[in-house]
Amino acid sequence: MEKNTDNTEIDIHKFETLTKVDFNSLEDAFEAHAGLSFEKQLIFGDIIGDNGWQLDLGKESILFGELEFPIQVIGSLSFNSNSWMWGWANTQSGIPESLLVQSNKLKEIGEEKNIKELIDGHFNVEEGFEHKMGMLASGVFNSKSYYSANYGQGTLIVTIDDNKVPAINKTELEKVLTCFPQLISAITVDHKKAFKNYLIDRDFKLYTTDTKIKGLKDGKIITAEFDDLGRLESLSAKL
Repeated sequence: MEKNTDNTEIDIHKFETLTKVDFNSLEDAFEAHAGLSFEKQLIFGDIIGDNGWQLDLGKESILFGELEFPIQVIGSLSFNSNSWMWGWANTQSGIPESLLVQSNKLKEIGEEKNIKELIDGHFNVEEGFEHKMGMLASGVFNSKSYYSANYGQGTLIVTIDDNKVPAINKTELEKVLTCFPQLISAITVDHKKAFKNYLIDRDFKLYTTDTKIKGLKDGKIITAEFDDLGRLESLSAKL
């Protein structure tokens, strides 16, 4: 993706402050949060490095070497059956209720909006579903990150919110140029919807057409062009 330093005058009157469309499906909910949540994961990955994880349910935390973070348990994926179970539905594991606040809240959201996947406790899923739920929860609850803790037979998804994890620096506009292509290569998502929501989360003003989204912030512009199916074709910037 390219950086363009062309200083052609910008017609700022074309740009407007937009808000996210309220979601009524699980996919829409994920797309509303995917971009910013993925950027959080890149930051968190730098913090923990190559350290392995250790869970301490008694202390309600996860450890990576000397680093310890409080957690919320969202749910788990079974590798054997390719099935997902929400934390609130996993009654046999003895997870403390205090660790299931967010998981229960997602169930409430599902009941309010009639989103089946948030209401059903246990069901078969496609590859990558657990990461989508981690990013969804990270966005909905404004957590610093999520983590997929692989325990052999499956993986446990937890969210982490701790000041030891730096917040996204929204003045670093160039991060969009590297983060978004990584997101769409890592997981299946509607490129156009996810990009629009990502720029909204990063406080850009937007100008949109059927095949183009431009974001304006601090006098700088980022432009994404999409094909007829909404797939990203190019991403450039005037910074």
